Amino acid sequence: MKKYFKSPKFRILLLIPVSVALTVSAKYISGFADLYFSHIYKYISIIFSRVSGLVPFSVAELIIIFVPLVIVIYIIYTVVKTVLSKENKLKIALNGCLNIMCTVSVILFLFTANCGINYYKSGISETMHIKTQPVSTEELYKVCVYLAQKASDARQGLSEDKNGIAKISGNLNERAKNYVNRLLNTSYSQPKNVFFSRAMSYLNITGVYFPFTFEANVNIDVPEFSIPATMCHELAHINGIMPEEDANFISFLACIDSHDNEFSYSGYTMAMIYASNALYRSDKEKYADFTRYMSDGLMRDLNAQSEYWKQFETPVAETASAINDTYLKSNSRSDGIRSYGNMVDLTVAYLKDKI
Repeated sequence: MKKYFKSPKFRILLLIPVSVALTVSAKYISGFADLYFSHIYKYISIIFSRVSGLVPFSVAELIIIFVPLVIVIYIIYTVVKTVLSKENKLKIALNGCLNIMCTVSVILFLFTANCGINYYKSGISETMHIKTQPVSTEELYKVCVYLAQKASDARQGLSEDKNGIAKISGNLNERAKNYVNRLLNTSYSQPKNVFFSRAMSYLNITGVYFPFTFEANVNIDVPEFSIPATMCHELAHINGIMPEEDANFISFLACIDSHDNEFSYSGYTMAMIYASNALYRSDKEKYADFTRYMSDGLMRDLNAQSEYWKQFETPVAETASAINDTYLKSNSRSDGIRSYGNMVDLTVAYLKDKI
């Protein structure tokens, strides 16, 4: 046992308490997360994002598929080897457990350094000096009408498929990268399309930031008009903006400031969906009145999106949503999955003097 405690592998295990210490510091020491973001994260994320960006496919997708498989195979191998061994059973078992714990400690540390600490840094309302406050139903109604009109205007310039649903063309990945980098004055690599996108839909996932490779991964099986906003959302995460409502708001700003009809439509539509959902919960009559401001094309697109997601209403999707809810709460997002709707306050505050 003394030999094992002197092993370099035990030094790797020290990454666990280091990760805990970093998280506690970020949560309870004022300004720690902001300093970490501006002096450390910003530089290592850009470097590694550019490195992973040299690969045209999603490295994250390969890791998610193969690494768990390798770990399972290794565990089975260790168990079989321990059982069949005539001697040194304890040594083999301890070595196997130590290797697995080392792997877990490295994963935990990388997650903390590349993602976890940023959950505790200043939010968008602070960094962009946007003062949010309780929103009245009338204010919410006006914003919904404005967003519906802007989305409908942007929709007019888009092409359609044979079913009259909006089509998106060109290199969305490069454009999304340019628009977010311009908005946030950064230089990250472009988002990546996921090969097994339909599998993501079964898990009720439209995109995911993978902190171990600094990649923004996007589900491209979904209705096309929603993809630009998703790309900008995941790029916001790479920029250290972890809360979902903040990432949604940055996506909205990047899209509408792009002067690109396809991105503008995606951004206005995304914001309208969140705002109108809040309006529906607040006043169903005003919600019914607001819908008359949506163009026929916009209505067709929303219906198509609704029909698309209906086919994935399965226990698997519900489980994935529950896991995501738990993940958000574990990172100090007390509203859990409901925090996706909190961008409404930011949107109303931002648009208040513009409409």
